[in-house]
Amino acid sequence: MLKILFKFDDKLLKTIETGKRELFIGRNPGSDIVIDNLGVSDRHARIMEHDGRYTIEDLDSTNGTFVNGKQIANAVLKINSEIIIGKHSLIIEEIRSEGSNKPSKTEKTMKLETSKYKKMLKNQ
Repeated sequence: MLKILFKFDDKLLKTIETGKRELFIGRNPGSDIVIDNLGVSDRHARIMEHDGRYTIEDLDSTNGTFVNGKQIANAVLKINSEIIIGKHSLIIEEIRSEGSNKPSKTEKTMKLETSKYKKMLKNQ
């Protein structure tokens, strides 16, 4: 699952949450993330997921794709990565692989033995 904050001039335009393995960004109305701005190429960039890791690739756009202030051909995305396309920014807020919906060992309810539990309650 990927959660992206789509912004223009620090104004949140929308929050995008998706489990898609591939997202196209561009001016083309068929893109997954449409940026209606002449500074954005028709097919500007692509975000891809592989084994729970997300990367972004510039698709030979005219004005380039920037991640954390640096122009990239491709880059690994992490939480809080900022993608700049034209005058818009996309902030990666959450990256979670589909298998991570299972509770971790520390999130599971612990099964207590009754005698130990009663003893523990008495000590309070």
